[in-house]
Amino acid sequence: MNRTLKSTILILFVIIFLPTIIFSIYEIGSLRSNEQVIETIYNNQLDAILYSVNQYSEDVISSWANRLELILSSKKNNKTEALLDFIYTTSSASKVMQFNSDNQIVLSVPTLISNSSFGKSMQELLIENDSVLKNLNTYLQGGYRKLETFTLNDTTDQLVVFAFQQDNTFLYNAIVFNPVRFINEVLDPKIQEIAQNEFAISAFFEESDSIIYSSDKQFQIREVNQKKRFWLMPHYSLGIELKNETINDLVKSRSEKDLILIGIVDFGLILGLWLIFRNVKKHLELSQLKSDFVSNVSHEIRTPLALISMYIETLELGRIESKEKVKEYYTIIFQETQRLSGIVNKILNFSQIESGKKVYKFSLVNINDIVLDVVKTFKHNLEVQGFKYKTNCSAKLPEIQVDADAVTDVIINIIDNAIKYSMDKKYIEISTAFDKSWAYIIISDKGIGISEKELKHIFDKFYRVTEKNLALKAKGSGLGLTIVKHIMDSHGGKIEVKSKKGEGTIFKLLFPIQ
Repeated sequence: MNRTLKSTILILFVIIFLPTIIFSIYEIGSLRSNEQVIETIYNNQLDAILYSVNQYSEDVISSWANRLELILSSKKNNKTEALLDFIYTTSSASKVMQFNSDNQIVLSVPTLISNSSFGKSMQELLIENDSVLKNLNTYLQGGYRKLETFTLNDTTDQLVVFAFQQDNTFLYNAIVFNPVRFINEVLDPKIQEIAQNEFAISAFFEESDSIIYSSDKQFQIREVNQKKRFWLMPHYSLGIELKNETINDLVKSRSEKDLILIGIVDFGLILGLWLIFRNVKKHLELSQLKSDFVSNVSHEIRTPLALISMYIETLELGRIESKEKVKEYYTIIFQETQRLSGIVNKILNFSQIESGKKVYKFSLVNINDIVLDVVKTFKHNLEVQGFKYKTNCSAKLPEIQVDADAVTDVIINIIDNAIKYSMDKKYIEISTAFDKSWAYIIISDKGIGISEKELKHIFDKFYRVTEKNLALKAKGSGLGLTIVKHIMDSHGGKIEVKSKKGEGTIFKLLFPIQ
């Protein structure tokens, strides 16, 4: 059976368990790959939104540069009024200046800037970045007007510089603006248009990581993973997140659902595999037990038949002249016939139980009478095998409705087992008692006892104790206690078994009084 069971396990592993593992590994790998694709798509979408805001901010400042260029290239002598109007109508812009190639202030609004400390710091900043300004000339000669930004010292203001050519002379136009006002006043309408109710877009001052703008004042900004720097405001960044769930939340939620689904599928497959394995194992064990049963019963029947045949042949040939010896032979033949009859009856009883044809004849009986009759039957056998026995029957035991023959079979089967599994301490005690609900028979012995491992199987059909080769030493069919359990169940009774290895076993048979 072990070989068959191993083959079955291997087949089930190859057919069910191995594909399940491969499927799970593949699905989890695919799931991770799919989630990475989804995350990449979302990130690309958010990048596109941030790019759009950045592009819009550059377009706005480029429009400022166009207006400023038109004003400064005008032939009018007095350009101050036009520049003041430019500052007044351009939100967040505060100063406008023009420098020559030597970084000297040619024109400024307000006019007081030229001789102020601010004007001097501007000149120093441009001198420090002279090479950058020269590059602006190169771009302009190539037909592209590039905007270059600088952060002013000791202030949050931003300086935007672009090259301007007038009468073959390179000049530098500069606009000073406040980034916080620019984002909150100029970019806000565009950001609101993009964000709507789906996204929360926020702006941060990177040095302190403080929020200077939020598209939704009611929304509490969480940790923002998707950030991009403003192109023309390098110390400020733009962040975006989904209002209801972040991308990580969406990916995590989807992953959890898919993993749970895979787990349920795997659990179902493994449970099915376990059930199949358990049933196959059970059927293999039952098949082995049936095979052992046939072998044991064949041996059990063959032994009494051989003895009966031998003694009858001896008597028939007239080889025994002593009457005492003849009587002894007839006694042995009778005992073996009874033994053979008991085996056949046990098999027939089991067959009727299995087919559901077993019928019990209930009548009012005092179970003391049944116990005493069984003891009387076993008396000779017990004495011959050296057993000491004791009966202790309750005198006031009430009569109960039972099938007397069936209860007799129960007691005989238990006593027969006590005889088989008693080694050195040969002692059996049978007693009866009752309480308000139950009348009971207690049969105890001093035999080898039953281990906890074996105890839970003793009522299984064909099951026989396997520890220490006891099944080979104590012959039997493995049906006795199965029949006992069925009879007790049919009487509405119960069986309680207590046993300890090396100290014996106690069977308590409980019959309902009503």
